[in-house]
Amino acid sequence: MAGLIVIVVSIVLLVIVFLPILTFLRLARVSRQIEELAARVDNLEAARAATPAFATVSLPASASRPATPEAPEAPEAPEAPEAPDLEERIGGRGLLYVGVLVLLLGVSFFLKYAFDNAWINETARTALGALAGVGLIVGGLRFAGRGLEIFGQALIGAGFAILYLVVYAALDFYAIIDRGTAFVLMIAITVAAAMLADRQRAQALAFIAVGGGFLTPALVGGDENALTLFSYVAILVLGTMLLSFKHQWLALNVLSYVGTFVTIAAWAGRFYTPDQWLRTLLFLTLFCVAFLIILRETRRSPALSDRIVSGLLSTAPAFYHLAAVIITAAHPPAIHIYLIAFTAAGLWLTVEPHRAGLRLAILVAAFVPMFGTITLPDGRSWLLPNVVTITSVALLHVMGLADRVMRQEQRLETADLLTLHVTGLGLFALLYESLQPVFPGFRGGLAALVALGAGALWRLLRSRDEMASLHAAGLAFTLIAIGIGVQFDGATVVIGWAAEGLAVTWLGVKARHRAFEVGGLALWTLAALRIFDSFDVTPAAFTVLANARTFATLFVVVSGYILAWRIGASDIPENGRLRIAIHIIASVLTLRWLTAEIQSFWEVRYETPQAYLYEQMLLSLAWGLYGATLIAAGMLRRYAPLRIIGIVILTVTSLKVVFYDLWELGGIYRVIGFLGFGVLLVLVSYLYQNRRARSAGTVPLPEAAGSGTGPSHDTAYDDHRPER
Repeated sequence: MAGLIVIVVSIVLLVIVFLPILTFLRLARVSRQIEELAARVDNLEAARAATPAFATVSLPASASRPATPEAPEAPEAPEAPEAPDLEERIGGRGLLYVGVLVLLLGVSFFLKYAFDNAWINETARTALGALAGVGLIVGGLRFAGRGLEIFGQALIGAGFAILYLVVYAALDFYAIIDRGTAFVLMIAITVAAAMLADRQRAQALAFIAVGGGFLTPALVGGDENALTLFSYVAILVLGTMLLSFKHQWLALNVLSYVGTFVTIAAWAGRFYTPDQWLRTLLFLTLFCVAFLIILRETRRSPALSDRIVSGLLSTAPAFYHLAAVIITAAHPPAIHIYLIAFTAAGLWLTVEPHRAGLRLAILVAAFVPMFGTITLPDGRSWLLPNVVTITSVALLHVMGLADRVMRQEQRLETADLLTLHVTGLGLFALLYESLQPVFPGFRGGLAALVALGAGALWRLLRSRDEMASLHAAGLAFTLIAIGIGVQFDGATVVIGWAAEGLAVTWLGVKARHRAFEVGGLALWTLAALRIFDSFDVTPAAFTVLANARTFATLFVVVSGYILAWRIGASDIPENGRLRIAIHIIASVLTLRWLTAEIQSFWEVRYETPQAYLYEQMLLSLAWGLYGATLIAAGMLRRYAPLRIIGIVILTVTSLKVVFYDLWELGGIYRVIGFLGFGVLLVLVSYLYQNRRARSAGTVPLPEAAGSGTGPSHDTAYDDHRPER
C-alpha cells in the first residue's frame, strides 16, 4: 500500500511542479505568437502608407457606364510558424520531460523513505491522497475552462481514480473509516464523476464514473444483501442508460452490461440461496428489460461501433433465460409459469418488425428446458402442469403463425415453416415423454391427435398460403407415420409408411413442391426397406400368399407403381430419373417377395427328397415369368426402362438355368424347368418381333411422312412418344 501512496504523492508533485512549468511554456509561446502578429501588422500598415491614395487609369472611349469599384484586397494570411528544429525539441522539450521525470522519481524516493521511517502517519497519507485527487479535479476544471478540454478531462479522470483508491485504502488497509462510510463516499464520488461527465460532455469521465460505480461493491465488500446490492446495480444501470441516451454514448452501456453480469455472477456464486429465487428473478427481469431498451436504441444507429455494442447486448436475453430456467426449475410450478410468460413476451416483441428466425429461437429455448423438468427430483409427476405448459407454448406459436397469415395477410417465411414443423414434432415428443409413464398405451392416439391439429391448420391455411398449408399437411402425415411406428409393428408399419409416402408425394407433385416429392419418396423407400427384414424368416403357421407379408409387399409395390405413374405425369425432367428408381425398387421388392414365398413354402417340406428340386425349378420359372411380364407391360405402356428391367431379370434367370439348374436338377425337374423357361423366352422374342413388324408398317420416317414411301422408322426401341 505504501507504493500506492507513493504514486498518489507523485501525482501531487506533478500538479505542483509540472503544471506551473507547462503553464509558463504555454504563456511564452502565446506571447511569442502575439509579437509576430504585431510585427506583421506594422509591416502591412507601412506598405499601405507608401501606396498612392488613387492612381490615374485610362479607360476605353466606349465605356459609358461607371466602373464597379473593386473589392479591397484581403490581407495576407499570417505565415505558419516554423516547426522547431531538432535542437529546440531536445533543449526545449526533451530536457524538460527528463527533468520532470527525474524530479518526480526523486520526490517519490523521498516519500517512500518518509513512509518507511514513519515520518507520515496513515491519516496523513489518506488526507494527502484525497487532496491530490481533489487538486487534480480542480486543476482539470480550470484547464478545461481555458480551452484545453482533453488535457483537463484527463486530469479530472485521474483525480476521481485517486479518490476511489484513497477511500478503498482508508477502509481496507488503514481501517480509518467503516464500511458504510466508504460506501457512501464512493457513491458520492460516482455521482460527482457522472455530473462532471455530463457537464463537460466527456465520455472518458463517464467511463470512469460507471466503472468506479460497479467496482464499489467489490472494493467495499459486504455485498451479501441482495436487495441492497441489486438496488444499487439497478440505479447504476438506469443512470448509465439515461446518460448514454442524452449524449449518444451507446458504448458506455457495454461497461454497464459487463459490470452487471460480473457483479451478479460473483454474488450468486457466494451468497445465493434457494429462498431468494423470487427476488433474484424480479431483479434479473428488470435488468433484462433495461438492456432490451438499450438494445433497441443501438439497433437504430448505423455506426460500426454501435453495431458491435448491439451484438454484445443481444446476448442479454439468452443469459437471462438461462438464469431464469435454472432458478425456477427447483420451484415448480414457477418454471411452468415462466416458460409460458417467456413465450408470450417473445412473440409479442417479434411482431413488428416480424423476426421469423428469432421466433424459432424462442420456441427452441422454451421447448428444450421442458425435457429436463418433466419429473421432480423426488419422483412426483406434475402431469397436468406439464401438459398445460407444453400445449400452451405450442398453441401460442401456432396462433402467431396463423395470425401472420390470416390477419396480416403475409406468407410464411422459411424460418416460419421450420417453426411449424418444430412446434408439431416438439409437441408430440414432450407430451409423449410426459404421458408415457402414466398412459403407456396412449402413443399412436397421441400422434393422431397432434396430426389432427396439423390437418385443421392445413385446412385453415389452404386458401391463404398454399405453401404453408402443404407444410401443415406434411406435418400431419409425418405424425401419422410416427404414430404407426410407435403403436404398431411389422406389416402395419410398412403399410402405414407406404401410404404416407404416397400421400405426401401426391401433394408434392400437385403443388410442384420438390421437398414434398423427395420426402414422400423417402418415406415410401423406408417402408420398402423395412419389409426386407421379413423375407429371411418364415412366419409361424405360414400360408402361401395369404399372409401379412404378402399383403404388405403388394401394398408397397402397388403404391410404388402409382407413385411412378403420378411422377411421370409431370413435366419436370428430373422426375424421369425418380420414376426409374421407383420401378427398380418395386421390381427388386417383387422378385425378393416371390423368392421368399417359394422358399417358405418348401422350407417346411424339406423332409421329402424332391422338395429342394421343386424349389429351384419354381424359382427359375417365377423369375422368368416376372421378367416376361415386365417386358410385356413395358411394351404395352411404351416405357423402355420397364422392359430393360425385365431383360435384366431374364438374363439373371438364364445364367441361373445354365450354370446352376443344368447341373443340380435332374430328370423330370430339369425337363420341366428348361421347357417352361424356354417357352417364356420364345414368347418374349415373339412379342419383340411382332412389335417391330407392326411398328415398321405403321410409322414412317420423318422425311418420308406424307409421301407413303421411303424406309420405315422402327419405334420398337424408341419411346419418344408420351405414355398413355
